[in-house]
Amino acid sequence: MDKAFPILVVEDDPIHRTLLCKRLTEAGHEVICASEGRAVLEMLQNRFFPIVITDWNMPEMDGPALCRAIRAMSLPGYVYIILLTARSDKRDIVEGLKAGADDYLTKPFEQAELMARLATGERILSLERSLKRANEEIRRLSITDPLTGVFNRGYLDAQLPDELARANRYGH
Repeated sequence: MDKAFPILVVEDDPIHRTLLCKRLTEAGHEVICASEGRAVLEMLQNRFFPIVITDWNMPEMDGPALCRAIRAMSLPGYVYIILLTARSDKRDIVEGLKAGADDYLTKPFEQAELMARLATGERILSLERSLKRANEEIRRLSITDPLTGVFNRGYLDAQLPDELARANRYGH
């Protein structure tokens, strides 16, 4: 498993939060714990967490509302969200997934099942990272000459209007 993805755990119950954070830390993950959803939104503005494990029932902002808020944010990458809850009704699962959760795990959870679901999320996040790298490389190759590495005609055509507008604006 790639442990390069920090995990943000959101759980209002201090016992469950401590237990979950301890298990994840023992498994080798970097884990940050929070007790409510609004604080998580602030935390995500300051530091990117690609994996969020959140409880459903929390004061002020419940798990589905947190999922919707995270999906509405402009973040530097995809956030894989696991809803961890005692709710096991099919309607709740559908509601959680529709709110933006990627996975749904019921309490009490098995450690092995949680680790397997995290591994799935990490595979998806690894694919997203490699896709971003490939797209950046394609973009770089499309605007530079492969022999010299100098910007090519396509780059000039795209940048020239902006540079002419800037020159006119400053009287150059």
